[in-house]
Amino acid sequence: MDSQALQALAAQLVRIQSPSGSEEAVAQFCAQWFESKGLATERLDKTLVVRVPGKPGPRLLLNSHYDTIPAGDMWETDPWDVAWIDERLTGLGANDAKGCVAAMMMATAELAAGPALNGELILSLHQEEETNNRGMELVREHVGPVDLAITGEPTGCEVIRSQSGLAVFRLNWQGKACHAAHISRVDHENALLQAAGELAQWKAPFLLPGEHELLGPSTLSPTVMHSGSRHNLIPDGAEVIFDARLAPPHDAAECVRILEEAFPQAKVTVRSERLGPKDTAADHPLVLEALAVLGHQRALGSNTLSDMALLPGVPAIKCGPGQTVRSHTAGEFITRQELQQGAEFYSQVIPRVFNALQSQPAQ
Repeated sequence: MDSQALQALAAQLVRIQSPSGSEEAVAQFCAQWFESKGLATERLDKTLVVRVPGKPGPRLLLNSHYDTIPAGDMWETDPWDVAWIDERLTGLGANDAKGCVAAMMMATAELAAGPALNGELILSLHQEEETNNRGMELVREHVGPVDLAITGEPTGCEVIRSQSGLAVFRLNWQGKACHAAHISRVDHENALLQAAGELAQWKAPFLLPGEHELLGPSTLSPTVMHSGSRHNLIPDGAEVIFDARLAPPHDAAECVRILEEAFPQAKVTVRSERLGPKDTAADHPLVLEALAVLGHQRALGSNTLSDMALLPGVPAIKCGPGQTVRSHTAGEFITRQELQQGAEFYSQVIPRVFNALQSQPAQ
């Protein structure tokens, strides 16, 4: 692996502004880079797909995202005026997740130039992971079923085989409005007080029964409340949003039952449940080969979300260079050593996984 070329690629990626929803420039750059390596690309809006055909075998989806959060006002330096200084590349997206993108691009080009793989490698670089996961949705529709997946996120190159899912719920209380000056003599029902009264009985933190071995307990928490619009009007409606971080075997339906019992005056609806939990078996060849490449003893769990959540039923891991605690922070960076380790991991684990699956006895 050419470390200088890898570091230069990472710096070029970070210099390109790509806030979520505005990834056209970075997609075009990546397409031109692959074309310079003799690899064809497919564009799905602002998402890029590169295929490395191999011998008949399983299909592995290698994926990460090149969109970022907005820079905002938190950066004291220009987040796109970047260069390697000593061991660090500092800039918006350097850690989350353009370091992963650079490592995957280099690994894919290296594997494409080598011996034929015992399966098909599909690299996808996604738009809008930070907002609505549109990139992964486009890839799933276009590519079709895959057998395995590796999602690139900054995990310190720890192998993540379990990831919490997200479900969001909307609770609505219905009251009866009146002018605030007339509450002593006009029939009314203050929805804000209805909601507040029931919320006051909620146990926090609320943990669902049982605990996942890697992810810990599943949680359910109120995070947003809206009620009323004017100081002189008793509100006839109140809304509270609940956020659930769910580990197997918990699901949205269980949360609905819990919320309906706790808040009998509210109407409970599911706002979102598409980002389900992931739990790949500890003895799956994908997990075992990833651990062997890195020299680690066991895989871990993660409570943060990624595009891996949109791969239900697909054995998958999350692994990549960088540290999750740096994500979405001013001054985020990646180191030369982290970047190199990530690229070498991707280039080594993919042929090993294909070979391991080929050697398994037929069922």
